[in-house]
Amino acid sequence: MPELVDAQPEALASLHPATADRLGIADGDVLEVANPRGAVRVRARLTTDIRPDTVFLPFHYGDEQAANLLTSDAVDPVSSMPEFKTNVVRVTRVTRDARLTEAGVPV
Repeated sequence: MPELVDAQPEALASLHPATADRLGIADGDVLEVANPRGAVRVRARLTTDIRPDTVFLPFHYGDEQAANLLTSDAVDPVSSMPEFKTNVVRVTRVTRDARLTEAGVPV
């Protein structure tokens, strides 16, 4: 989806400012979002448009920014539709205000 990447070249993890404050995260920090399935590196985007108990990652990025690294491959046995992409994740700050390479790793 090149149009999406052109519009937003890197993945952003949306977090509520209260959540970010509790975790010591500032807007623009590079984060690791992880669970037992995997981990992704993305930049923090603080917004009050999201609930304090939620982290949102877009799904159209690849490489180390691929949110699907954190999700299950489970599908409904009748319709074969994928299950909702919800997961418990751990969010930690990797670097403060660092740039990311195209592969989603700190420069």
